[in-house]
Amino acid sequence: MTSAPYAALLKDAGGGVSLAEAAQALGISCAAMHALISTGRALGLMHGDRIVVPRLQFRCRDGRSEILPGIEQVVHLFQETQAGPWAALQFLLEPDPNLGTAPIAALRDGRVAAVVHAARAYLRVDED
Repeated sequence: MTSAPYAALLKDAGGGVSLAEAAQALGISCAAMHALISTGRALGLMHGDRIVVPRLQFRCRDGRSEILPGIEQVVHLFQETQAGPWAALQFLLEPDPNLGTAPIAALRDGRVAAVVHAARAYLRVDED
């Protein structure tokens, strides 16, 4: 994927913040934020030579920023299948026929199980 589609995806995701900005928003260290990304508990993308953290995965709760519930499950699926974080971002943004909306909107509505099911279908992961 060339730089232009990456930039368009990030724009559609509400932009991105640096690792340090994401850590500050969550009230954690940069090392802890990096660990969240590397273990699939948050979505982080390599854009050029830096990690960018898409804004769409944050929500404010009780005056504090946090990672939206369900992001971890989606990111893990994309890691396990080696589809990658950019594919995860694209999945979150594009309307899904099974959900009737974009997966990120369904996550914001608390429909985590439905989004995980849609991600499994999107990735063609066999369900037992």
